[in-house]
Amino acid sequence: MTVSLLVGTVRTLAQFMDNPGEILTVMNIRMLARSGGGFTTCLVLRIDPEGTMKIANAGHIAPFLNGEELTLQNGLPLGLSVDSTYTESTFHLNLGEQLTLLTDGVVEARCESDELYGFERTAAIARSKAETIARTAQQFGQEDDITVLTVTRKRTERSLIAQAPTSALSTDLA
Repeated sequence: MTVSLLVGTVRTLAQFMDNPGEILTVMNIRMLARSGGGFTTCLVLRIDPEGTMKIANAGHIAPFLNGEELTLQNGLPLGLSVDSTYTESTFHLNLGEQLTLLTDGVVEARCESDELYGFERTAAIARSKAETIARTAQQFGQEDDITVLTVTRKRTERSLIAQAPTSALSTDLA
């Protein structure tokens, strides 16, 4: 039920708000009103066509950019405090770079000897494809849901037009 509430809320808010921090603030208020004392971590990310990323974090695992964990301001998880604020961090995703987002099911995978997969192992494979990261954590010892998303910025026709030199455009009307 909580996931349904949050997914519906973010879909609605994203139509009217551009700022991830503002979106998390409203999501937090909704969570407080309906969660019955529960909480959840959440990360809201916006990437524009030029590669600028704005990220606000409510206690979630930070994404990895080209295998390196991004340093983010971390707010409280949603549903804990009415006074929570969510600071936005800005980064750039260059052409060909990979951004990896994942849930705690990866770092909290636990093997038979009770050892956690952990952040160090996660960072070591953060450049891999999403399927590889998820499968590796699952094989190590899945205890929780595992979600991995990788985003690679590619050159598009739109970016080619935006990068065209001005001298290539004719202003002669004769």
